[in-house]
Amino acid sequence: MKQLIEQELIIEGWRAESMVTKLNKLINRAAASGGFVLGALCIFADFMGALGSGTGIIIAVTVIYSYFEMVSKEKQRGGDTVFM
Repeated sequence: MKQLIEQELIIEGWRAESMVTKLNKLINRAAASGGFVLGALCIFADFMGALGSGTGIIIAVTVIYSYFEMVSKEKQRGGDTVFM
């Protein structure tokens, strides 16, 4: 809660305690549903015989996305470093 207040992340008309309670509920639901969808995607890809396993596809996408994030953060800082 302290970090939210320091970063001025508040919801208009909500007390800090009730906002934290509501966010905890929403974050838990989002994490659970996201985990369910990723698990279902892995199982579906394994059953359909996708190129590689479902887990491998998820790992590959995660790695590619992390490189994309690193490049975009570097560009925001003004650097022109290219990862190879």
